[in-house]
Parts: sequence; C-alpha cells; structure tokens
Amino acid sequence: MKPAAALAACLLMGGCASAAAPIIALAPVEGYLDPAVVRSVGSELTPSPVYPDVEQAVFDSVEPGADRWWLATVHAELRPPGAAQHFDCILNTRLEDRPRPALNRLMNRLLVDSASVTNALAERAPRQRPVAQRPDLQSCIRMDEASRNSPSWPAGGAVAGAVYGEMFAALAPDQAGEVRRRGLDIGASRALCRVNWQADVADGIQIGRAVYEQAAATPEFAVDLEAARAEVAAARAEGLTHPACAAERRALRPVSAPAATPDAG
Repeated sequence: MKPAAALAACLLMGGCASAAAPIIALAPVEGYLDPAVVRSVGSELTPSPVYPDVEQAVFDSVEPGADRWWLATVHAELRPPGAAQHFDCILNTRLEDRPRPALNRLMNRLLVDSASVTNALAERAPRQRPVAQRPDLQSCIRMDEASRNSPSWPAGGAVAGAVYGEMFAALAPDQAGEVRRRGLDIGASRALCRVNWQADVADGIQIGRAVYEQAAATPEFAVDLEAARAEVAAARAEGLTHPACAAERRALRPVSAPAATPDAG
C-alpha cells in the first residue's frame, strides 16, 4: 500500500497513533494535494476548547442502540464505494449498486487528502478521544487499543464528511444544500459515537472545506469531477432507491421537546 493510502486507512480507524495502528486496504491512489499544501491546510488552527457540559449533552442526546446510534455506526464507513451510499437517499439512487469507477477514484483521492491533512494536524496537537479519557463511554464501533488511543483532533470523519458533502454538491447542484447537510451528519456521527469530541467535529468540518477547496483547484480534480458527474447523472436516471431510506429518515428526524406538564394549580 502506498503511504498516502495507508494514511487514509488509518483515518478509517479514527487516526494513526503509531505505526502499529491497524491498516485497512484502500485503492492505491494518490491524493490531489502535494506535501507542501497538505502541511499548509489548517496550519493556522489550534484545537477548539472542549467544554465538558456541552460534550456531555451531545453524548446524552443519543442512547446506545437508538436509530441515530446505528446510523452513526453506518457513517463510520468512509471508503468508497460504501461511503457513497450515505448520499443515496438524497439523490434517489443506489450508487453502490453497480461499478462507478470515476466516482470511486474521485472519492478515494479526496479521502487520501483528508487523511493526510488530518494526520498532519493530529501529530501537531494530539488530544485524547472521549472513549480513551472516559472508559465509561461506549463507542458505536469496535475499537482496539491503538485506535482508541489515537488522536481525537481533528475529527477525521468530519473532515471526510465535509469533503464529500462539497464533492456531491458539485456533482448534483440541484441537491447541493441537502448533500452538504449529509456531510455534516457524517461528522456529527463521530461525536454521537463518542470517538471524537464535538469540538473536534466542528474543527474537522472547517478543515474539510479547506481540503476540498485546495483539491478542487488542481487540474487533475477537474478531469475526475467531470467523469464522476456523468456517472452520478446516469445513476440518478436508473430509477433505483435505497431500501434503508425510511430508517435513515427516522434516525435523522428532529428530536421533539417533551410536552409541557399542565400546572396543577
């Protein structure tokens, strides 16, 4: 596996704590960003502060086993083609139903860039994950010791989610707002899953948008984007739907405030 692809694989496990961090196979492609750009993205940032009360409210908002909890588990898949399914319901299609090589290439290269920037920043300002700092917290995904103790800042899933949201906004401009929102949902899942602090997610979204902006400025990106746009348009014309859309809508529905209790007096 090429070094850049290895970085992306580490991102999928939550970050690279050391050379011993687990590696998942990823298509051996290079990202769009050269090393100097990778080092520059987010270089002016410092980790946002973690406020315990705010973070606890996030953890308390979703019970383990709830619909949103299971969706957070699904959102942990950041690799294409599986990651493309997070956008199926918005686009009314099934992107993973058949090979989409141009879309997979575009997503793979952006994931490599997301991982490269995430890990460069994490090395500069490591912060413990919620599940490492607080053993009482349950994660929605299985984590070994290396991934549990890898850096939390910035949230790699939020970086990738924001990048994918911007990418799909370019591929399907008629649904730009909705796909960008889904990219934010992917990031939010990292905090609900207790693998990143909400502060890490907020920073990750900002960083992801910067990654996409830099990648989109490269000539290679423009070529790949046009090829992927044709595939996405063809997929949307196929008339397929994802069977999990109803469950997804239920998991993402707004939480209603409890009804007020009438004053007995």
